[in-house]
Amino acid sequence: MSHLLPLLSALGRTGCEVHLLCLGGGGLAEQARDRGLSVVVLPMKGAYDPRVLSALRRVLRTDLGPVKRWDVVHTHGMRANLPVRMTLRTIRRRPCLFTTVHSDLRLDYSSRGLAHVYLGLDRLTRGGVDRVVCVSDALRTLLERRGYPAEQLLTVRSGLEMTGPAAEEAAGFARDRLSRQVRSPQVGTVARLVAVKDIDLMLQVVGRLRRTHPDVRLIIVGDGPEGSRLEARAAAIGLEGAVDFRGRVDDVRSMLKELDVYLVTSLFEGGVSMAVLEAMLSGLPVVATAAGGVAEAVIDKETGYVVERTRDRDALAAALAECVAGLLDDPSLRARMGAAGARRVRARFTVEKTAAETLRAYERCLVERNRLS
Repeated sequence: MSHLLPLLSALGRTGCEVHLLCLGGGGLAEQARDRGLSVVVLPMKGAYDPRVLSALRRVLRTDLGPVKRWDVVHTHGMRANLPVRMTLRTIRRRPCLFTTVHSDLRLDYSSRGLAHVYLGLDRLTRGGVDRVVCVSDALRTLLERRGYPAEQLLTVRSGLEMTGPAAEEAAGFARDRLSRQVRSPQVGTVARLVAVKDIDLMLQVVGRLRRTHPDVRLIIVGDGPEGSRLEARAAAIGLEGAVDFRGRVDDVRSMLKELDVYLVTSLFEGGVSMAVLEAMLSGLPVVATAAGGVAEAVIDKETGYVVERTRDRDALAAALAECVAGLLDDPSLRARMGAAGARRVRARFTVEKTAAETLRAYERCLVERNRLS
């Protein structure tokens, strides 16, 4: 949602006619309508409801649907990829088909069997896809190693909205953070509580930090299947009271205002994390593992620190803790790195840039399609 809705709004501002075909309705459709976007809700109860195929065909057939000519259909996520790919095979005049890959499918599912099934289905159906959009160069390299044709892949990184009161508020956080007296240092993250985020490592890092900074606190925003286990783990290693599991919150920016350092311990991030970009925009230095797309946003020793996952787990936790401790001990360093991060986001990671690159890719595909027809 944080990637797609700003992108659709930005594409609309370029003059592109945008319609969101939403499988099953819900929060995505509601927030899209709040933005003034055109929304078509397709009935779908559960991930395997076959009724969506006939509904999709009615919408995508130009002689029956709400649009008389679809130039591009762009899918996000396997739940949309499979039914759209199957449906477009039955339509005579096929639009350009794009799909954005946001993550590593092998790490998205707790069941290896289910991940294997989805990887197989993706491989069998991606022949009809014109372009696969990767949200980082790291993800593009990964997909190429797995057999995706290089000419099918392109990188378009996610971007933040830089207008409105929310962006102005984020810009003011750095000033507030520098001027306030912090009672206790606070480190935090925004993450879905799943194995790929490796929150266990984050707890280990904070455990080490408390040896030299006994009042440091960790704030974790997000929910997920690992939540209960991680809370129990924090208590078991003596961090009860030092870790604040806040669950899912709507206003992430207010939490970022409380922090001194933003911490990422993921095994892999498919894209340039939107939460990391939000943290950088708010003036926070970021300490992160070299986890795919994150390392394309955070510049080591300039906007924070990037630590390679090439050492054993204890040594990795020690290295991350050392980086965080150095920032906690040096307010001027935090301020310099935070300011550099905010400048980097404003220069390189805006939704207008994402929309412009996406639109150019659409136009190139249409030119190629017309040349071949």
